[in-house]
Amino acid sequence: MANSIETTFVTTMGGQAQVVTFALDWLLAQGEAVHDVVVVHLSPASPRVKHALSQLAAEFSGDRYAGRPCRFRHIAIQAKGKALADLCNEADAEATWQTVHHLVAALKAEGCTLHVCIAGGRRLMGLLAMSAAMLHFGHRDRLWHQGIDTGTRSRPRCECCVLSE
Repeated sequence: MANSIETTFVTTMGGQAQVVTFALDWLLAQGEAVHDVVVVHLSPASPRVKHALSQLAAEFSGDRYAGRPCRFRHIAIQAKGKALADLCNEADAEATWQTVHHLVAALKAEGCTLHVCIAGGRRLMGLLAMSAAMLHFGHRDRLWHQGIDTGTRSRPRCECCVLSE
């Protein structure tokens, strides 16, 4: 019987597109059939974020990644209708949590299996994404953090933090 559950990869990102592609490549190499990628980030007006989003748009040209069908979308964290340039206070943290919470809740309501990577962007973004994941994750969902192999300083790896069983 074929698995009809959509798998979505959600990741936080600062200004480095490779955080997204390294983790996605790793998941695909593990045999995960990722159908959608959602990147959560601060204001796209930031030159670093703008450049990273441009790189990702090129990687996902025609809703394909590495020759596979894979839809890419991105969500800027907003407060009062304006994308946040940085996380500076409690209101910015609340806006971040609300953004990630609503995203994860909506994806789970659609029946998606989620892989969430918290390696990119501000640490607070990752912590708040982890908090939202804890509320909504099921037994198939996974939270990931990405690191670099300290022996070679070049091979990225992902480590899973299972939030539910």
